[in-house]
Amino acid sequence: MAQGFDKPGDQNVLTLAHAVCSCPAFRLGGFFDRKPDRAEAAERKWGCDASPRDRTTWLNHPWDIVCIATPDAQHTADFRDLLARKPKAILMEKPVATDREEASGLLREANRLGIPVLVDFPRRWHTGVAAVSEQIAQGRLGKPVAATFVYSGEAVHSAVHLLDLFHAWWGGGWNVVLESRQGNAAHMTFNRKSEVVATSFIHMPAESYYALEMQVYCEKGKIELSHSPEMLDINELRPHPLYPSFQVLTPLKSFQMEAEPLLVRMLETLADMIANPDVAKAQAKREMDSQEFSGQVLRWLEAPHHSLA
Repeated sequence: MAQGFDKPGDQNVLTLAHAVCSCPAFRLGGFFDRKPDRAEAAERKWGCDASPRDRTTWLNHPWDIVCIATPDAQHTADFRDLLARKPKAILMEKPVATDREEASGLLREANRLGIPVLVDFPRRWHTGVAAVSEQIAQGRLGKPVAATFVYSGEAVHSAVHLLDLFHAWWGGGWNVVLESRQGNAAHMTFNRKSEVVATSFIHMPAESYYALEMQVYCEKGKIELSHSPEMLDINELRPHPLYPSFQVLTPLKSFQMEAEPLLVRMLETLADMIANPDVAKAQAKREMDSQEFSGQVLRWLEAPHHSLA
């Protein structure tokens, strides 16, 4: 994700390094990797100056912004060490930390220090995601009533993408309750005041194939993220063309999720956060609220099966 999915000059921006090079507000400074030859190769590939190979020396370099794109288990140490050096901002791959309590604590500490933090959930910046939010705000979809989430790989690395979207559309304040679990499926309810959402989470083994899908049924419509290349579909209720007494889910809008420069938009948001404290504060609240919500769900998805009893 840092630099390996594309190369300079490619039409599609698929990595963080390419996004930095494509955003006028930033200049790519250097790479660190625990294998020095990989960092050196990345610096040659992306045309930036050589940087220190020792981790402490590299972190002590006066970087304005650092991106954490290390393996998941390393995020906590990297985040904590960066906060001690107080950069202008931190951009990081999800998860913030593999432990949900540590993740929340580190985000709170960054907020206390006034260090903007942006987590790489690129779908946030898609016009289709904004269109769903608009439909919800206009009352055209109604409240969510049921949802299915399907993902491959670890929940902390994959399911969080879907949870961040759910949070983007309906906000926080949910109480998450595990109802049952069997095999690779977990069934929960999201409760908030008078709202109750029945949800199912299905985990597919990562070695089988890639899967990242969600369906959210609402009072007056449905939202679906699926297919490859990925599509986001919005459905609303309309009379059946042959049996008009039946209200059926009918396609309203469809969006190609991989056809927009989402990583560049993310970096433009980061630049706004650095320049405008109000933008930074609003984003900090969003990150902390999203982390709190996803943390509740991950608590059950990652717990031993006997924990329900």
